[in-house]
Formats: sequence, C-alpha cells, structure tokens
Amino acid sequence: MRDGKRKLPALAALVLLLAGCGNSQKQENEAAYLKDIDTSGYVTLGEYKGMDLALEEPEIPEEYLESYIQYVLTNNPEYVDITDRAVQTGDVVNIDYEGKLDGVAFAGGTAQGADLTIGSGQFISGFEDGCIGMEIGQTRDVEARFPDPYKNNPDLAGKTAVFTVTLNGIREVKIPELTDEYVASLGMEDCETTQEYRAFLRDILIQQQYGTPLERQYELAVEKAEADAEIKDAPEKMVDRMYTTLLSNVTSYAQMYGMDIGTFVAEEYGGEAADYEATLRGQARTMARRYLLLEAIAKKEGLEVSEAELEQEIAADAEDYGYETADDYREAIDVEAFREYLMTQKVIQFMVDNAAPEAAD
Repeated sequence: MRDGKRKLPALAALVLLLAGCGNSQKQENEAAYLKDIDTSGYVTLGEYKGMDLALEEPEIPEEYLESYIQYVLTNNPEYVDITDRAVQTGDVVNIDYEGKLDGVAFAGGTAQGADLTIGSGQFISGFEDGCIGMEIGQTRDVEARFPDPYKNNPDLAGKTAVFTVTLNGIREVKIPELTDEYVASLGMEDCETTQEYRAFLRDILIQQQYGTPLERQYELAVEKAEADAEIKDAPEKMVDRMYTTLLSNVTSYAQMYGMDIGTFVAEEYGGEAADYEATLRGQARTMARRYLLLEAIAKKEGLEVSEAELEQEIAADAEDYGYETADDYREAIDVEAFREYLMTQKVIQFMVDNAAPEAAD
C-alpha cells in the first residue's frame, strides 16, 4: 500500500505558476487577475464571521488502521544474526565476491562486504540461487548470466560469468510484533504502549488523508462562506489561468509519484482518468469562484497584502526553494498570482480568527 493518500492543499495548489502568463485584460469578462475585477458584480456575501468551525473527528476504519500498522512494521524489520544454518531464500547475506569472464576479472564485478537479500532479484540471474546452502566462512564459485540487453554494461550482455563468493554472515529478516516492549524500544516521546502507538498512527492517517486540523478548519471556513454567498462564475480568462497552473502542478506531482497524470487526477480529485482535463477544469472553476469570494471579503474588511509582506514572503520562499536571490525567484513565478494566494491565506485566517467560540465541553 502507499504511505497514505497525498493531499494537495485546497488553495495552495495554485501558487507557483511559472512566469509568462501575459498581462491581465481590462475588460472583466477577459480579466485573468483579481486586481482587474470588481467583485461586487460577482459576489453577494453571506455569513463569514461568527461561523461554527468546530471540527468533527474524521473516522479511520479499523481494518485500514490495522493494514497500515502491518505496513509500518513490515517496512521496519528486525535483523537476527544466524550462525547455526546455511543460507535460505529471504536471508540477508554479507558477502565478498569477484567475477571473472574466461578467467579474467572484469570491471565492476568485485566487492567486499556487500549485503544482499536472497530472492530479491537484485543481482543477475543465477547469482542469488547459487548462494543458497552456503555456510558462514565458505567460498564457492557461482555461475551467473547477464541479461541481454544489459544497459549497465552492454559488453557483458548475455555473457556467463563465474563469481567466487565468500559468505561472511547471515541475517534473518523478522517482522516485529506490535507489543509494549517494541513500542518502548522506539524511544518515542509520549508513546510507550501499543494503545498510544495506535493512536499515533491513526493521527498520521488522518493528517495524510484529511490534512492537519488547521488545514481542515481553513477548508471548512471557505466551504461555509461559499455556501452562504451568491457567486457568479468567474471570468473565463481567470479560469484558464488557474487551469494552466493546476495542470502544471499536478503534472509535477504525478511525475514525482511515478504515475500518469490521468490516474493521479482520478485518485486525487475523482472522476475517470481519461477525463482528467475536464476534472481539472472543474477544479479550476471552483478555485476561481472561491478566489472571487475571498477577494470580496478582503475588500469589505479592508484586508490587503502590503508590498512589505509580499517581498518578505518572496524572500522566504526564495530561500526555502534554493534560489540564489529573491529577484531570481521573482523572475520564476507569477508575482500577481502569488499576491492573490497570500491574500487568500490572510482572509481565511481572518475568518478562522473571527469564528464562533467552540461550545464548552
């Protein structure tokens, strides 16, 4: 299983659009940026202060939690030194070896103290099987054949080599059992029992699948303000801009996770993989509507992003993302889109700060 579901931030996904979007248009129906739009013609605000933003605790099915616990344990195995038997499939062996073709050693065919899991397929065909049955301290000649083609060294493709292998040690892989003793051995603060460890992993799954409590409260604030407002569709140029940004971002995420973009979008946003463009278009339209809403609140409450705040955030991001200077980062992003994003965060924080106090327990 994957290590939890990724969660793209509901608003931050639209931040880092590469420069080159062009200048915004003067007519609102062709406007791509909020600065060129009179939101009073698009948004009639409802309630956005004093909202009940108390969160319900998300549910994680017990069977999913158990599956995740086994996933974590399997990926953190224990290794036990074996001294009283020969090598078996699944063992981790430590070996020295020297490979030869027609009695002559070849480059890259020699190593000392190498670890190898027998049966993993890490080495070429015949090598791992040839180590089965060896005793610690034993030296054996093992024949192994290079695949054809062999990208690492085309000169070796299809050839059979003889490896002189010496077995230094054997370790057996054991999946740990979840006990209080095991949890205590992890040395985690405030997590010393299986009950506490289960609660810890449950919190991880909640955060992976639903976001942090603050992220969920941010999203709830936007959803409630949107539901209580009347909002017209955003200008198509603005939707186009956000679609382009979202497409660029999810393409990068899909590549990072080794997935095709259609599958990634379907997993992240729903819909069919083949219809990912329409799915993203719908997401972009929703995002544009929400930006109009948040801009309308900003104007009513006198909230704005100052030049000093903008420059401070650009400098901070430039450092975080490894740019030599803030000017280099500025050249790489759409500054106006970045300003809009900072505005959305300020407005959402305003709504959270002005929410109704939570009811006493």
